[in-house]
Parts: sequence; structure tokens; C-alpha cells
Amino acid sequence: MKKLILKGVFLVMAIFVTTNIYAKRHTGVWVSNDAELLLTDKVMMYFEKQSDDCINVMLIVKDVTKESIQFSKDTIIRGDLPKDFNLKFISNKCVKVNGHKLIKAEEIELCEPYDMPTATDKESIGKRLSEWRLGTIIDFDEATKDIYVEVNTPRNMFLYYILKDSNYYYLRAARIENVNEGSLFYQNIRLMQQPEASREFTIYFSPNNKRDVMGELDIKMDAFNPNACYFDPNGGIYWSYTSHSANQIILNGCGGDTYYINRRLKTHNFVKEWIKQADCL
Repeated sequence: MKKLILKGVFLVMAIFVTTNIYAKRHTGVWVSNDAELLLTDKVMMYFEKQSDDCINVMLIVKDVTKESIQFSKDTIIRGDLPKDFNLKFISNKCVKVNGHKLIKAEEIELCEPYDMPTATDKESIGKRLSEWRLGTIIDFDEATKDIYVEVNTPRNMFLYYILKDSNYYYLRAARIENVNEGSLFYQNIRLMQQPEASREFTIYFSPNNKRDVMGELDIKMDAFNPNACYFDPNGGIYWSYTSHSANQIILNGCGGDTYYINRRLKTHNFVKEWIKQADCL
């Protein structure tokens, strides 16, 4: 059993040091009703539902950190990646993690940095909203252990954000759909502790996680309103287009927030991985 466990751990790490050809086959998003896995060349983020009140999250960032979070209604425990963590590819479309069988929901292909296209007119907004967000951002403070890992794909948005001294935690997996009128954002997994301001504490893992991630979001076009944020009864949030320039799109967010989505250039070093859009170079 010990050899089997170690083999699984080594396999996870091998994903991040292998060739681009191998990585193309094994980068993506996998899903089931009680688990979800993200893999890129640099990041592994895994959510596993233990119960409605307890979610485990495992994170590997190449050359940065290997850690885990147990997020429950009673306590939040942050520690090392469990030694018995086990990941095994069954096929190109199926993976087993800690005994959970997950099906591939999205292919992820990486590309070289490039200057993303400008927003030429209102009819280009949907495509630019999708493309300008793509990629991996990693920020880790070794001294404080504060961490920010964001990975956005054409269909999904993942976040692992912790401010240790502030006792702030925001971990999520979300679906995103973009049209010329704005973005529909749906968090199928949301773990939030915000001691200040709203004092929010949320544990949510969609009971229909597989369907939510693999299916299409039902966009209600009349829900977009440049003067208001709309919360759909099904859990979706509508961020509406208000204006744009060649290099920036402005959306009306929620709680009085305004979201500025900026065009990315190949000189932007804060983007640690570039994720390919259908019409990317």
C-alpha cells in the first residue's frame, strides 16, 4: 500500500515536469458530483466534497507550494499535501483521485505569450471578455504564507486566495459564459471566510456539479442591466457591459463594484501561464 501511495504522489509531480506533448494530453478540468480537478503545467487544484459541511482542497504549484485546506463549518485547517493523496489517469478522458472517478470536462491547451486582440467594437466584447481573462496568475509570500492562485480557462474560473493574518479565505471553482452584453458567472464551488465587512462564511458544493461544469449555462439576455447587478435564482450572477476602449472593458459588478477587464500583452510577466483560446496564436 505504501508503494502504491508513493507512486500516486510521484505521478502527480511528474505531470509538472514532463514534455509539452504529454502535458497537452493531461491538462484540463475533470469533474464528478463530489470532486473537481484542475491541471495545468504549473498548477494542480483539487476540490473534494466530504459532506455538505466539509470540503477538502489540495493545491500544488510547481516550485512554490504543496498544501491542503479542510474547510468545514467548525474549523478551517491548512496544512501540507496529504501523504496519501493519490491521482491516477485511467484514460485521456478519465482520472481517479483519492478513489473518486472524474470525467474530463474541458481541454486546456497552453500557448506562448502574445498580444491579445483589441476590442474593436461592441460585437467583439464577448470574445474579448473570454480571451482577456485567460491564463494563470500566481503570487505567494513565503514569509506570511499569503497566497493567490488564479487560473481562468475559456469555460471555468478557479481561485485559491488566502490572507493568513486577516483570516481571509476564498477558494472557488466557477463556470463563466461571455456575450457582448457581459458575463454570466456561476460558482459551482464556493468556500469563503471573510471576517471583516460582510462577515461571510460560506460552504457550497453544487449537488449537480458534473452537470453544471459539463453543461451550458442558461443565459437570460434580458437579465443584463448596465445599471444593476442581477442575481439569478439559480445562482448565476450577471455582470453587465457598460463601456469599453480598445484595451479595457468595464462591467457593472455587484455590491457597488466596477470590474475592469484589461487586454493582456506578451510583456505582462504577472501571467505565469498563457491558456489558448480558439483563435489564439
